[in-house]
Amino acid sequence: MKKLLLLLILLPLLLVSCKDDPEPEPEEIRSYCSILSLLREPFDIGWEVDGIDVPAEQSYGSRILGAVLLQADTEEISFTATNFDTGSQIESLLFFMDKDKHYLIILYGSADNPSLIYQEVETVRPQSGHVKFQFLHAATSLDSVDIYMGGTNPENRVVTDMSYTEFSGYFEANDYEVRTSVTVSVHGDVYDPEKEILNYEYNDLIVSETIYLSVLAFATGDPLDSELKLWLYDLPMQ
Repeated sequence: MKKLLLLLILLPLLLVSCKDDPEPEPEEIRSYCSILSLLREPFDIGWEVDGIDVPAEQSYGSRILGAVLLQADTEEISFTATNFDTGSQIESLLFFMDKDKHYLIILYGSADNPSLIYQEVETVRPQSGHVKFQFLHAATSLDSVDIYMGGTNPENRVVTDMSYTEFSGYFEANDYEVRTSVTVSVHGDVYDPEKEILNYEYNDLIVSETIYLSVLAFATGDPLDSELKLWLYDLPMQ
């Protein structure tokens, strides 16, 4: 059986707003972000933050961690994804970032039909012996799915009927259940082994009392590759 893999490519960057430079202040005002690229295209992604280029290309499945300098406790900031090779714009997003908050910015879909979304990260730690999860369904053309942890009985189902583009809510699971197995199947009233999509066992990379985002998406950016994967990213905590 496949193991649940932890993918973490860290590119610590300072993403700076390009609005007029403020007068020097004793303390910088910062907001934080994790940028994920799961756009199903053969090229790398470039990013602009308020018109300033991020000096690194982003490969499929990787993550950029960064901080944005704000001019006030709340500021509207733009994030624009581009084809790194040609510079052509793929999608742009404008939203308010707050001081000391953490945000997910996720690009997925295809260049013809991209999705660029953001969400504030819930940073409250899980209780002792537990792991906190949120899932995103980002696999185009795949039906709604159910997710099980620690087995495939009804009481093991932690996500029900999650459709493409949908986030699950945050939830906690016992760490031993997550390490035992994580199963993804086509949605149904009960588990059907004929409809199983992915099964991961012996997930010893899972760390107790950690928050994770797991994204159901394709394993590579190659549009001809139909293999699916659960991408796993650890999230910041208080």
